[in-house]
Amino acid sequence: MFKRWYDIDPAVSAAIKRLEDSPEQLQVRCADFIIDKLRDYDFDVKMSLDDQYQYIMQRWYDKNIKVSHAIEYLKQSPTQVRKELALGIIDYIKANG
Repeated sequence: MFKRWYDIDPAVSAAIKRLEDSPEQLQVRCADFIIDKLRDYDFDVKMSLDDQYQYIMQRWYDKNIKVSHAIEYLKQSPTQVRKELALGIIDYIKANG
């Protein structure tokens, strides 16, 4: 069975689901939170963000470029960082939602 990259880890899956179910304004604020948290980590994003936005946008998070960028950064982050940040995303949405 095919799993999406964020469904592999239950915490990441829960964070993405909460983010998807949030109003767009909260999604954008959470995208800023994700990007700010990931700035301190040194990892290589395998796809430029310009290239990322050149395909047909079908995913829920492609509706807003900032949210799309934040999700792509999260996807490309190291597994442990992604898990830790997922817990932070859940807390952020609880506190700001």
